[in-house]
Amino acid sequence: MDKLSYTVLESFGIQQVKKKVKGSYICQTNAGLSKVHITTEPTDAICFQHFIKKHLTERGFPWTDRYLLTKSGQPYLVVGREVYVMTIHHEAQRDVDFMCENDVLEAIKTLARFHIAASGINTSMHEKNSPMQPSLSQTYERKKTELWQALKQARRSPRLSDFDVLFIKHAQHYSDIIQDSIRHLKKTNYTELLADSLKNSMLCHNALKEENLPYTNQGVYIINFANAKIGLQLCDLASFIQRYALRGNKKVPLTSLLEAYDRIHPLPSGAKEIVYALLLFPNAFMKIITQYYSKKRNWTPNGLLKRMEMVLAERESYEKYIGV
Repeated sequence: MDKLSYTVLESFGIQQVKKKVKGSYICQTNAGLSKVHITTEPTDAICFQHFIKKHLTERGFPWTDRYLLTKSGQPYLVVGREVYVMTIHHEAQRDVDFMCENDVLEAIKTLARFHIAASGINTSMHEKNSPMQPSLSQTYERKKTELWQALKQARRSPRLSDFDVLFIKHAQHYSDIIQDSIRHLKKTNYTELLADSLKNSMLCHNALKEENLPYTNQGVYIINFANAKIGLQLCDLASFIQRYALRGNKKVPLTSLLEAYDRIHPLPSGAKEIVYALLLFPNAFMKIITQYYSKKRNWTPNGLLKRMEMVLAERESYEKYIGV
């Protein structure tokens, strides 16, 4: 893509191409500075994300990269085999820094505002494109079974790798942690809150990592809703906190994160107990185990070993942070 064709310029109403940055074109349009790039996402996925972003902005949440429409009213343009999309461009933009106290607090406030706006989304669109979250108790039970199957696989190996040795050494601890998570979850009102979330079509983002939380001159944005599903939004909250808690330099206490969220989007009764149960579950550890012992492994063993070592190095700090 050396330059934008006349078709692209005309369809998006581009007045002038300013510059090219990392495969995207920064352009002047009637909407101001905009960014045009080729996407690999299917057009139905683009339409689904556009539907979500439109819902959010209409509900008073402007902190997302809403697609700008072509002159024909579509959120994308197909030219040959290429699919183009255009969004508003922010000159000052970087990923949220999970090592920065202010970034983390601003991001969790944005998450609270997103959850308020992300309620009552059209269920017919959700049913077509976005399945509901599965029961966490069932998921955790299945993950515990997967852990023991992986352990058997590791022990059967005729020659143990460094990863196998490390996994075998820590497997029992993480099995106990998973069981604790299941036990705590069963003591909460998770089932009732999940049912209420489904009834009210509460949308979860489900991928709150740094690259999906750009910090702009307008504040923290939330982008990329490819994994969005109807479900319990406390899962988003716990996922965000867990990502922060796995960092070495944690200056913001867990109570402060919950309070920052609660001041904007009040937590329902029993929420803190559910969040604790979710934080207990060792997502990072299980993801690495699943990837390593998968028959379709697409990560290098050394890379997974380094990731495992990082998670284990943070284990004591993480468990102390969440109050184990």
